Amino acid sequence: MTSTPATSLLSRLKASRRLPSPAGVAIRVLELCRSEDSESQEIAEVIMSDPALSGRLLKYANSAAVGIGRDVNSVRDAVLIMGLRAVKLTALGFSLSVPENKPDCPGFDFKRFWIESFLAAAIARRLAADHFIVDREEAFTAALLAGMGRLALAYGLPEKYNQVLRATARGESLVETEHKLLGVDHAQFGAAMLADWQLPRLLVQAVEHQHQPQDAPWESGPLPRAVHVAVRLVPLFVPAGQLATDANQIATARDLVENTLKLDEEQWKHVADDILASFHEVADIFEISSGSELFVLGLYEKAQEEATSVGMVAHLEQIRTLAANEELLQRATTDALTGIANRAKFDEKLDEAIKGLRRGHGDFVVLLIDIDEFKQINDTYGHHAGDLVLKRVAAAIENVLREVDLAARHGGDEFAVLAVRTGPKGAGRIAARVCKATEDLVIETSGRAARVTVSVGVAATADYEVPPTATELMAAADKQVYVAKKAGRNRWAYQGQTPPPPPLPTLTYRDQAGAA
Repeated sequence: MTSTPATSLLSRLKASRRLPSPAGVAIRVLELCRSEDSESQEIAEVIMSDPALSGRLLKYANSAAVGIGRDVNSVRDAVLIMGLRAVKLTALGFSLSVPENKPDCPGFDFKRFWIESFLAAAIARRLAADHFIVDREEAFTAALLAGMGRLALAYGLPEKYNQVLRATARGESLVETEHKLLGVDHAQFGAAMLADWQLPRLLVQAVEHQHQPQDAPWESGPLPRAVHVAVRLVPLFVPAGQLATDANQIATARDLVENTLKLDEEQWKHVADDILASFHEVADIFEISSGSELFVLGLYEKAQEEATSVGMVAHLEQIRTLAANEELLQRATTDALTGIANRAKFDEKLDEAIKGLRRGHGDFVVLLIDIDEFKQINDTYGHHAGDLVLKRVAAAIENVLREVDLAARHGGDEFAVLAVRTGPKGAGRIAARVCKATEDLVIETSGRAARVTVSVGVAATADYEVPPTATELMAAADKQVYVAKKAGRNRWAYQGQTPPPPPLPTLTYRDQAGAA
């Protein structure tokens, strides 16, 4: 790991044994989260070895926040119903976020820290799918761990961090004061610690860039932004009787609600009620009490009293302009038929990935995906059916990708995928899933059912001694598409080799009665 002020401080504090560290089952959960090959039975057994973790996970799985809609009676049921990835992430967050030992830092409010951490997690989870298109459990875990740097600094440097807290009590900026007195801020230090624990890179990046999400690597996606918004909205949820003292926090929160989340007053109240309900459920699981019932500060009353009619009109016009600009950007980067990214967006991200490769950000792969015998589909079923096939294949491709990967319509009946931090082995798994997902499609049109297959070509940057150009990489992938076609279609190819294809029905195209 490249030495930074955060990693240097982390090394010193680790050597002095003054930092919290994962222990017991948390270490095993970390190992399972780092492995893509862990099985549901394995994660269930690890969780069940810790009665407290098992109980918390089952309570969470049965909570309204998760919304499964049926009783979850065992850890194995939770894994099967919630999904292996969701359970791993939730177990990871629960394992590392156990409010037990307090740091020896007089000014550090331990109880308030955990209230704020679980509030951030509840906010991020509620907003994840609707506003940021990120996995809900990933957002929950990232926001839950966002403040770990504060806790670790209070453990490792209790006297100095107490000076930080005294300065912030006088109204000084927390991040600026941390830099001034410690040389790092809690986001940088927390990310260094989580990276040292070998947490998934996406979570580390979300924690590191929680204050400046625009500086996060593009492959981290919208997760840092989701954590940023969640952390900034936490001050709106306060115990009854407590007044907000920082008008800037209210103004910042109002800007996020209006311009980032695009919510009006009534919509925000509904969302805030959901967040409070979710927080109380999770707080109950960890036996965390806020001391009194939380309520949500009003964002608009004072602003409405002070705003002139001219100011309100100008503000609304600004919102409309921002919305119009976002809509134009969306249209410029999205394929109108399939709803996924278009070629311009793909080419832009590919160029960014190659620049990142030159800076040492890690290898990636591209996949070109061509629908087999697409002309025959159009000739047999008509162009309306061809459009439907393109839409369904695009959706099938997106459904088997990770959230950090990009799928795009590259032109005509061809699609492209950019898979970051991936080598040939991972690309093979993606290509196989794409072939299988497409083969499983049965597309009904005009009383007939069409089956569709694809041929996939894979090109990997790991095969080049120096970073390739975008043209070289795409040409290599296109060559492999030809190899897959020549080998019989419905398969993928890499370096001239194709795996055995999955079994196919006798007829590629048939009507519902099975007639040729």
